[in-house]
Amino acid sequence: MTDITINTCHKLRDVSPLLYGIFFEDINYAGDGGLYGELIANRSFEYYDRDGETDKSKMCWETIGNGNLSVSKRFPLSQAHSHYGRLSGEAGDGIRNLGFCGEGLAVREGEVFLFSCYARNASPMKLTVRLADSRGTCFGQKTFSLVRTGRGWTKYRLTFTADGCCNQVFPEILLETPGAVDLDLLSLFPQDTFLGRKNGMRRDLAQMLQALSPKFMRFPGGCIVEGRSFENMYCWKDTIGDLTQRPTNWNRWQMEEYQINGQVSLDYFQSYGLGFYEYFQFCEDIGASPVPVINAGMTCQWHEGLLADMNALDKWIQDALDLIEFANGPADSTWGGRRAAMGHPEPFRLKYIGIGNEQWGEVYFERYEAFQKVLSEKHPEIRLITSAGWTAEGEEFDLAYRWMNANKDKAYAVDEHFYKSPRWFLENIHRYDSYDRSLPKVFAGEYAAHTHENTGERVCNWEAALCEAAFLTGLEHNADHVVMSCYAPLFGRTGHQQWQPDLIWFDNHSAYGTPSYYVQKLFANHVGDVLVETRISEDGETLSGLAKIAGKSLQVSSTLSENGLRLYVKLVNLADTPKEVRLCPDQPISHCTFHEIAAGLEAVNSHETPENVSPRVSEPLPRDGSLLLTCEPYSVNVLELDL
Repeated sequence: MTDITINTCHKLRDVSPLLYGIFFEDINYAGDGGLYGELIANRSFEYYDRDGETDKSKMCWETIGNGNLSVSKRFPLSQAHSHYGRLSGEAGDGIRNLGFCGEGLAVREGEVFLFSCYARNASPMKLTVRLADSRGTCFGQKTFSLVRTGRGWTKYRLTFTADGCCNQVFPEILLETPGAVDLDLLSLFPQDTFLGRKNGMRRDLAQMLQALSPKFMRFPGGCIVEGRSFENMYCWKDTIGDLTQRPTNWNRWQMEEYQINGQVSLDYFQSYGLGFYEYFQFCEDIGASPVPVINAGMTCQWHEGLLADMNALDKWIQDALDLIEFANGPADSTWGGRRAAMGHPEPFRLKYIGIGNEQWGEVYFERYEAFQKVLSEKHPEIRLITSAGWTAEGEEFDLAYRWMNANKDKAYAVDEHFYKSPRWFLENIHRYDSYDRSLPKVFAGEYAAHTHENTGERVCNWEAALCEAAFLTGLEHNADHVVMSCYAPLFGRTGHQQWQPDLIWFDNHSAYGTPSYYVQKLFANHVGDVLVETRISEDGETLSGLAKIAGKSLQVSSTLSENGLRLYVKLVNLADTPKEVRLCPDQPISHCTFHEIAAGLEAVNSHETPENVSPRVSEPLPRDGSLLLTCEPYSVNVLELDL
């Protein structure tokens, strides 16, 4: 029997209210083709080849019948949308969109879709938009009339309803009358987006994020913030305003060097339909504090490592100042007015900004200091986050901490990243016990346990999730200094990923959480405001396996709500045998909810078995002021106690 005594009157330290959050990076088709609800790929014929040798403007499109599709730039829709498609042919001819990764989209009977496009034509004509499978079976359609426009563009909007179910259909545009028509910004959304937002998020994926109760969201990356060239750098100003004013950018994760198992991602672009306004709005919708990451005038140091000259850094610094005004400025300010014009006159209450993603070295810190000097003077209310580099130890990591020792007041927190083996997580449960509390706080901004070194073989199995859970008890013990944490990456599109493991996997019609997802969900939804004293009494036990690596079988964390009425206890059993536990808090227990996850170390979830590894819930009855529990082998156990 293991006795666990909890002294709720002995409060050890505060728990950061932002401890558990999420990190969205546009990798693995997480944005276009993922969370962003748009269903048409290359909707503006703006895909382009980086070397200028291959025409990609018609990528993801093919013709139907004898239809002809050409791409032109004469009298375009806008400067940002300089290309458009010209469809010509006879009645019945048309074009088909293959969707993201060539996989089309899924439909369910009764589902309503919103279609829109810009069109230009020399004479009145009719078009039909429809959804059809590869055999031509139609699952919903709508015919609409075009007025004569001359050189001008007219926007058309319509809705139609699916009249059947299919996991792979393709949007088609068909001529009902012979002739030619110019088309741009062809768009198809499900009406049922998250919270019904226009230009919104895919509902099931957004709901899975909401269920994590994230206290913050870091966005939009990740390495896409850095880019592979100055032109490819992420510029938040390109992502706001009307969709006609948002240019297309290629996603740096489409590069061939990032392919897994021979996959290709040549159609991986950023339409910027999912932009900073949408990110801020989504944060507000799910109750998460926004934590944008901005470019520090540097491209990815792993590759080109291009540096903006220090004398020319003002452009990037001004972008940061304008971002703060866009998020927080009054509606009558320049950038606050842009926000208000998009439909949100009230500020987004931005409090945190990351300067650079995963940069390191002297070249980074001299640029960080240039940002910090201006931002701290003009906006002392904004807390700045600096970077510890790409790894959790080594020369670059040590340099970051030497810099912080000499510049303790120049950052609120430092962003640490670690993609490591399950063993590393067990060996580092106490990593933050001895951290210098006079230094900037810690933001564990990217982490995941993986089982193999080869990216294509990494699997998020129960062993990885279990060891992450043990590590998270260590974060809770130090949550006065480790103020934020988030797993990464967040999303992976099944069969089209550049990185794994990932927290949530999805395809066109389904999504599932990995074992790590359920650990994150349990921990984030069951954490108090203060860490309280917990004593463990175990009779001499022989440790083996994972327990031997960690130094004990049970990893425990106890946190209490601010009003003292609810106690959360987390018990992670790393032993390969059950543990009989007697839980003894110093106050009577009126009610207990017990969440437990137990599985074999190799167990995983999948589209076919999405809840193979997931929590079971029970309500054990306390006796004589204590609870008797059995913690199964290799299990995560979370108790919610009403006192």
